[in-house]
Amino acid sequence: MKKLIYTIPTQLFEIFVVELNGYGIEVINKDEKETVFALYSEDSEVEALKSAVENIFEDLGNGKLLLEENIKEENWEEKWKENFKPIKVPPFIIIPEWEIYEGSEYIPIKLKIAQAFGTGLHATTQLVLSLLPKYIKEGKTVLDIGTGTGILAIAAAKLGAEKVDAVDIHDKAVEECKINAWENQVKINCYQKSADEIKNSYDVVLANLQIEIFRNSFENISKLFKEFLIISGIFKEKEKEEILNMAKKENLSLLEEKSKPESLEKPEDLWYAFVFKHS
Repeated sequence: MKKLIYTIPTQLFEIFVVELNGYGIEVINKDEKETVFALYSEDSEVEALKSAVENIFEDLGNGKLLLEENIKEENWEEKWKENFKPIKVPPFIIIPEWEIYEGSEYIPIKLKIAQAFGTGLHATTQLVLSLLPKYIKEGKTVLDIGTGTGILAIAAAKLGAEKVDAVDIHDKAVEECKINAWENQVKINCYQKSADEIKNSYDVVLANLQIEIFRNSFENISKLFKEFLIISGIFKEKEKEEILNMAKKENLSLLEEKSKPESLEKPEDLWYAFVFKHS
């Protein structure tokens, strides 16, 4: 088995993760300027993986391979089962597909876990999950833009939303959404679409996206909701000011703001989530 260690500017890392959707990433070191991460691959698949990464780097205009090394073969699925711990984001608890939650305190969400170290639930996902119970009630219609694994759409369905549509531009994400919806026994309509292709309106719209996407699509996204728009993916004060200015331009009022540190080591580096309504 191979371990590939790469470096990429931190401002491009989240976009890279989206582009490589469905593949587990181990973050080795991350600061304001650079993110160093590792990917694991079977020997027979390593060239295909390297080619896919290089294509993404070429599209982004940055990123490079630092080291390629052989590592001892292990049963990676069993390793995951040993190392993955349930993640509590009240009222939800996120568990891997192989576990059964027998308690009653939390609402369980099962996820198909990728077989690589370091993959965890991002701060922005946790922020949105914590906001959902207040704004999603039984019978509401919900749209999740950039659904990824489908976790936010699943949470909405478990809170009683009558109709949940989940969209993503990546076909692998759409497949993951379908698989995880099945694992959780909820009905979600998973589609391959961009934010700009959506024409219907919904009671609540969820958008956990990069600032670059909001720069291009915020105007259209702001027209898709009737009651609440819950967004995240906003990093540090500069992006916060930018998104608040976008909302003001579209005549949206801020109802709630939450933040969470990037890590315990850097409590000053905050990720943000916001809830807006029409003015």
